[in-house]
Amino acid sequence: MDLKVTLPEDVARTAGLEGRNAGEQARFLLLLELYREGRLSLGRLADLTTLSQAELLERMAGHGTYLNYSL
Repeated sequence: MDLKVTLPEDVARTAGLEGRNAGEQARFLLLLELYREGRLSLGRLADLTTLSQAELLERMAGHGTYLNYSL
């Protein structure tokens, strides 16, 4: 599914969504939030982000998210 979201510049900057890969950054944040809510498993998150395990864990930690062992 393709999805288009329009945000005011100041909101995008506040969310850290800047530069050429802002769309990919927004996609990661949405997927990460689904993981936090328990609606997405770590394996599915990894598949959808196409990051290595080390990169994924580093990006998760950068957003204050750690492994959820209850899933």
